[in-house]
Amino acid sequence: MRYTPFSLCATLLCAAIAPASVLAQPHMASIDDLAQSFIDDTTPGLGVLVTRGGEVLHIAGYGAADIDRATPITAQSIFDLASVSKEMTALAARMQIEEGLYTEETPIAEILPDLAAIDSPRPLVVADLLFHMSGLPDYLDWDGYSSETTNDEVLDWLAEQELDHAPGARFEYSNTGYLVLGALVAAAEDADDLADVLQSRVWGPLGMSDTALPDPADPARRVTGYDGTGGDFEVAMDPNVAQGDGNVFSTLTDLAKYEAALSAGGLLDDTEALFVEGRFDDGNPARDEDDIGYGYGWQVYEADGESFAAHSGSWTGTSTYYLRNLTSGVSVVLLANGEAAELWELADEIAAAAEE
Repeated sequence: MRYTPFSLCATLLCAAIAPASVLAQPHMASIDDLAQSFIDDTTPGLGVLVTRGGEVLHIAGYGAADIDRATPITAQSIFDLASVSKEMTALAARMQIEEGLYTEETPIAEILPDLAAIDSPRPLVVADLLFHMSGLPDYLDWDGYSSETTNDEVLDWLAEQELDHAPGARFEYSNTGYLVLGALVAAAEDADDLADVLQSRVWGPLGMSDTALPDPADPARRVTGYDGTGGDFEVAMDPNVAQGDGNVFSTLTDLAKYEAALSAGGLLDDTEALFVEGRFDDGNPARDEDDIGYGYGWQVYEADGESFAAHSGSWTGTSTYYLRNLTSGVSVVLLANGEAAELWELADEIAAAAEE
């Protein structure tokens, strides 16, 4: 996905102890009811993690990880996080920025020189990738794309493409931008790939042994992906090797460790920087058509006087949602093995139940 050694502060080491509470698998009956009522319509299985201030309040699996084998979802079932992966790519970038490897305004061609060939009104910079305003075309629409297409091959293709729009002028959610960001994060440390950077900086130090990119750490525990509604499901899985915009595989148990570290603030000197929305070149907030901003891999918004960060993920056979109430400290992670599952309303309902 040879780095400068870095130390973890005491708060992060304390956060890494959180798995002890995970093993106890605490649960709340009200959340059980909400989760149980959700499965079987748009997803055969669902994993639910709820924390407050990094402490696990609820962690449980519901329904089937594999229908034919009647395998149940557990806290150790491995899910494809899909676009929820983007927050980890952006976290690695923020760590590098704090260490002075580059800034948000660094031209990406200084780190990925092959992209200097892109014709642009001004140089593409790191902020353009982070905040979805690069104008880079969608690599998934490329005729030459396949499940085996690598980041390097996408970069070679991009060097010959025109931008869809001028950088810094429009928000346009971009898988390409985050694939390029993943390549940039790796190149900034002369690493083999983004996975190496995340393993060194995040997963290894936090003990996230079941988290990997772009393949699951233990294929035997990977849930089977499905599509369908009304309880009529068929297998739907489309693995690929791209890094940066998706393809992180993880478990509820590992994500509890991740959330504890975010809550403790030990991964960064300034964790709040992750949740500051980007801005266009004209100084206005870089928001989408729903007036929602975007930080470092997180949608950021205000509702009912509270601040939130969230991100959804959807890919063949998977739907995911990660919600953080930055005001109350309650976080909800939902992992489904049904691509038709829409999880944001359920996340809101579970968060409300946790705060009662």
